[in-house]
Parts: sequence; structure tokens; C-alpha cells
Amino acid sequence: MEFDPPQVSPPPSPYLSDGWRTVAFITWVLAGASVLAIAITSRTIGRPLWWLGPESSPASPLFILVPVVIVVLPLVAASKKPRVLAPISVGSSIALLITAVIDISGTPAVALAIGIVGIAALSVSIALLVIARQYR
Repeated sequence: MEFDPPQVSPPPSPYLSDGWRTVAFITWVLAGASVLAIAITSRTIGRPLWWLGPESSPASPLFILVPVVIVVLPLVAASKKPRVLAPISVGSSIALLITAVIDISGTPAVALAIGIVGIAALSVSIALLVIARQYR
């Protein structure tokens, strides 16, 4: 009588699944599109975001890079560095919320719109963090 040794399952992967990476990528593409739409709208109505500045004296290009970097970092992490996707996504969501808080005194409605986008991105980021911790 022969017995087969018990099969040991491999340890779980520290990476998020392809489905969750796709969800994160789509979330940040939509967040970037939303921030762009809010920026164009705020400039059109004459209440520009702090990082845009008024049309007569636009803000420094370094300030304009702030939201671009906030949105691009999670996109790069989703496609190239899935191991750090969850913390980068949470950090970028919080940074987006900070940019909204900076705008509250000058343009509260525009800040609210950016804050809503930041909260939506944060909710997906928290889900990513929970899923990433579950697989560890």
C-alpha cells in the first residue's frame, strides 16, 4: 500500500491579482480625467484651482505638475510595480485630498469636487490595501 505525501500549497503571492490592478488603473485614469475636467471648468468659470492660477497670471509649471504626479504615480505602480501599488494609491489619494483642502478658502465648490474625486480614489485604495494584506 503506497501513500502519496500531502501536497503543500504554495504561499500566497504578495502581488494583487490582475483584476485588482486593472481596477486600480481604471480608477486612476478616471480620477485623472476628472481632475482635468474640474481644472478646465474652474478656469472657465473664473475660479481656478490653486495649482492653476488665474488666466492672467498662471501658476508656475511646478505647481501644475503636482496633480499630474499625484495621478501618474499610481498608474505607473499599477503597470510596473504592483508590489507597491496599494500604499502608493493610498498616498496619492491623500495627496489629492490635501490639494482640495488647500482650495477650500478660495474656491469651496471646486475644492469639494476635487475632494469627491479624492474620496472615491481613497475608497478604491483602501480596498486595494485590504486585499493586499489578505494575500500576505
